[in-house]
Amino acid sequence: MKKVMTGKSIKKLGVVEGTALVTTDLVAFWGGTDWETGEIVEVGHEARGKNVAGKILVFPAGKGGAGDTFGWYYLAKSGKAPKALICNRPQNTTLAGALLTDTPMIYGFEEEVEKVIRTGDHVQVDSDSGEITIG
Repeated sequence: MKKVMTGKSIKKLGVVEGTALVTTDLVAFWGGTDWETGEIVEVGHEARGKNVAGKILVFPAGKGGAGDTFGWYYLAKSGKAPKALICNRPQNTTLAGALLTDTPMIYGFEEEVEKVIRTGDHVQVDSDSGEITIG
């Protein structure tokens, strides 16, 4: 059964869909993710060893300082970035990285998305409407 959730989109970029990679840990794109492979490398991270490339990344929020924007930019330029970002709380540097690289990002849901979506779920992200469809 499909479930639709509505959040806020940072920019109208159309619809993308793909397989979800879900983590309940915050994600750092500077130092926590390998830009050349897309692998989460942060020591102690629950998704360490998982690859974000081409996935719909579902997470509570980004973490880190200004370098996080550059980390996201390098990840996107290497072709190893997720197709879209779905999170609960926007973090300024993650927002900036997604805007800079035209990556769909939807945030601010009533439910905690990382507890609703499961790794492997098919997710459609409509950045024009701010809706995501799971299933």
